[in-house]
Amino acid sequence: MTRTTFHQITVAPGVWPSAHLLDRLRPLAGQQPLVLGDWPAPGSAMLRSIGRTDALLAGWKDRLDAGRLAQMPRLRYIGLRATSTDRVDLRYTAEHGITVAPIHGYGDVGTVEFVVEQLLRHARHGGATRGELAGKRLGIVGYGNVGAAVGRVAMALGMQVVFHTPTARPGPPDGPQWECLPDLLATADYVSFHSPAYRHVVGLDELRLIASDALVVMTTLGLPTADGDFQTWQMSRTGPVVLDLCAADALPDAIAGLPGVHIHDLYAARTAESVRRAETQLLANLVANLAAPDPQTQ
Repeated sequence: MTRTTFHQITVAPGVWPSAHLLDRLRPLAGQQPLVLGDWPAPGSAMLRSIGRTDALLAGWKDRLDAGRLAQMPRLRYIGLRATSTDRVDLRYTAEHGITVAPIHGYGDVGTVEFVVEQLLRHARHGGATRGELAGKRLGIVGYGNVGAAVGRVAMALGMQVVFHTPTARPGPPDGPQWECLPDLLATADYVSFHSPAYRHVVGLDELRLIASDALVVMTTLGLPTADGDFQTWQMSRTGPVVLDLCAADALPDAIAGLPGVHIHDLYAARTAESVRRAETQLLANLVANLAAPDPQTQ
């Protein structure tokens, strides 16, 4: 059997739902969506309310560990307004038959445009004279959809582009080429990190290979290196590091205030268009789960 509605849809603090999304959610549940401004405190009335949740919508900043998920014993579905499942206890969800559905690609364009904007700004205004990107070397660490798109745009601007992934893979003859990490870092004029969420992919020894005056852009979820390594490295160089709010998530003040660290007060992926794409996917995933056979009745 398929269900016609959820009992209660709860919207976690990290979703930031638009009025349009909330309007679309109302017909899908037996009551108004429960929108959380913050996670409820132990023993609160709100905590008792979320216990009735069978569908939860959450964002990348919402940590869904076993303890928090256990507060929702009726939970059967988690829709993520995020591409990463790193903050979800997937062992718990598997053991309790909870479907986890992330979204994909919604913020790729915004992130690519943000990175290219930083490269152009640095070339034009980062030195004593106005320069060009053409002929400069860009190293991309992590080469998924976003990293590959950055590479294509950079090549269209005349840059030499190399990329690194843990496993070597050839690039097209006329496109970006794979390079081992030490060589990429040591020879790049610009470095852009697109590595997996909350994953430390470089240490202090690798960071020290980057030219002292090179521009480094980080739009990863969390820094791609340990806080201490980042601090030691940046204190010894003259070049800038640009972070969006995703990369700067939970960044200690001692690092945020370092010379050359520029934190943009925005999420690179978040644009008006990406919000619409994200909410469209979030809603489509929810409707698809509702239309699927209910495992509780099988």
